Amino acid sequence: MTFDQIRYFCAAAQLGSFSKAAETVHISQPSLCIAVRKLEGEFGVQLFQPSRKGAVLTEAGRIFLQDAQNILTQADLAATHMEQFAQRDRAEVRIAYTFSLADAYIPRLLREFSEQEGRGCCIYSDEMPSDQIAQGLREGRFDFGLGSQIPPDPEIEQIPIAWQRLCLLTPPQDPGTYDDPAEFAAAPLICYRKDYPMYRLLSDLFQERRIQPRILHYGYSEGAIARLVEQGMGIGAVAEIEGLEKYRVRVLHPAWLTGGRYIYLMRHRTRMVTQAARRLQERILAQKKENGGQTGGP
Repeated sequence: MTFDQIRYFCAAAQLGSFSKAAETVHISQPSLCIAVRKLEGEFGVQLFQPSRKGAVLTEAGRIFLQDAQNILTQADLAATHMEQFAQRDRAEVRIAYTFSLADAYIPRLLREFSEQEGRGCCIYSDEMPSDQIAQGLREGRFDFGLGSQIPPDPEIEQIPIAWQRLCLLTPPQDPGTYDDPAEFAAAPLICYRKDYPMYRLLSDLFQERRIQPRILHYGYSEGAIARLVEQGMGIGAVAEIEGLEKYRVRVLHPAWLTGGRYIYLMRHRTRMVTQAARRLQERILAQKKENGGQTGGP
């Protein structure tokens, strides 16, 4: 069995046509058919069934196609690793992260990585909610992601790297302490969007404390909520992210406001990534060990 035979087989299986497959891999159709027959002879099974409709896989062919595609993917990735080792300036890293990490942590992480280890890596980054990060990982669009916890997923590994406790944001001129939940409930509240996990976390906390907040505005992220608090539109209950100090707000920690969220490194369990992406993940996990993952940012 050779890589060429595997490529010819995959091309025929995916295109459903021996003639189209031969054109795609730039060989004659008889040569492609001979290569497939040699595979069938080596395995002792039929991979394609006779059909006027073109290249139709047998049950054995469908099973082999999955393994064959994995072989080609890993072979291509191995070649990419060697190319990037020889020419590191061409290495690429694809990372997605939630908005809570955009202000301070991600810019610092990528700058330090580029200066110390990246050696000119080309980094593609994007901001989005955690469930969209997970979908991108399943589809192979990202090497890894950083975000809040998602429901258990057999394809996605989630490694906690930081804890962000809850806090209150108030305008600087607001004299309130909000140590009394009743004082908090009477104030106009700016909260997360209802479709965000943090909204559900806060809702559960309010229900446990028997608080009925006056939610007057729903924000997209901690930064967006902080901007509205700056303008005196209300107070905000958010995760204490790194970078809040740049906003003109007070950060309070009343005793009744307990809990928080973990930030996770998310990656696909089986899909391989480039060496550059692996080094960046290792850097993140090493920083977690150094600081214990107990800061406002990873």
